[in-house]
Amino acid sequence: MVLILKDKLSGIVTGPGNWTDFPYTDIPTLPPRASDIELWQFYLRKKFALREEDFPFLIPVRDCGKSDPKQDFKLFSAEEQLFWHKQISYVISRYKVHRESMMKPAPIQHTSITYNLTGTGARINVNSTDHSVNNISNEISNVFAQVRDAVAQIPDDSAKEEIQQIVNKMEHAHGSNDFLQKYQAFVTAAADHITILGPVIPALSALLG
Repeated sequence: MVLILKDKLSGIVTGPGNWTDFPYTDIPTLPPRASDIELWQFYLRKKFALREEDFPFLIPVRDCGKSDPKQDFKLFSAEEQLFWHKQISYVISRYKVHRESMMKPAPIQHTSITYNLTGTGARINVNSTDHSVNNISNEISNVFAQVRDAVAQIPDDSAKEEIQQIVNKMEHAHGSNDFLQKYQAFVTAAADHITILGPVIPALSALLG
């Protein structure tokens, strides 16, 4: 069962709730596992056009025969209970990051001097002795290489080209304040190809930190 909670403080009319059959068939793997939480969240947000203030939950259906959620929860399997707890933590953490990003002050503009350098690992020293070590991260390059390999498997040429452009922009933005926005654009596009692109999303998520 899927439960979607919408933010009433936003002014959007949200109630009363209605139970309907799930309208889509291209869903991630069932039964859901704790490792699939991120995939399910991106999938549900894309399919139902949810905002950051909205919360989708995937809930195992267990009925103790009474109107008692605590007793229903006791009927969950160990894997279902783990999924539920981790899903709650994920949703709360995601919303916390969103709120913090909204409350950040505007960046201070600094005067800067730009040096255009060429060559792998090029560097410049002004009135100093060079004791630096160039660390070129193969790990990040490998992540984006895996993403591109996955994108290449998309059968729709138009969608493939569009997502390739998104990946290029995302890689270019890595290490900047724009990376989160480019990452979100990618996972939004990935929702329509979740079976192909789903496996690479966790590796990309690790780059957010």
